[in-house]
Amino acid sequence: MLYVRAILNVKPDQRETLIEAAKPCIEATLKEPGCVEYELHTSLSDPNRLVFLELWESAEHLGPHGKSDHMKAFGKVAAGCLAGPPRIEYITPAKVDVK
Repeated sequence: MLYVRAILNVKPDQRETLIEAAKPCIEATLKEPGCVEYELHTSLSDPNRLVFLELWESAEHLGPHGKSDHMKAFGKVAAGCLAGPPRIEYITPAKVDVK
């Protein structure tokens, strides 16, 4: 199993735009092979910090996700909504990798 936590700091005036763009992406991602969970949450301490929590059967299942049409479409919208680069953590029982 592979857990992914993606932390997005969003421009305040672009928050709703990003959330709306995420909805079809989440729906499509949940249908991908190997996707167990894929959720978007808002930080309790900062409403402009959104967090994707993902669970994949394996890293091999995650690979095609980033190349999917729905992720490409979401990425185009997100590029104009983010206040900075996302922080992505890949979590396994053995280690945590941050990118």
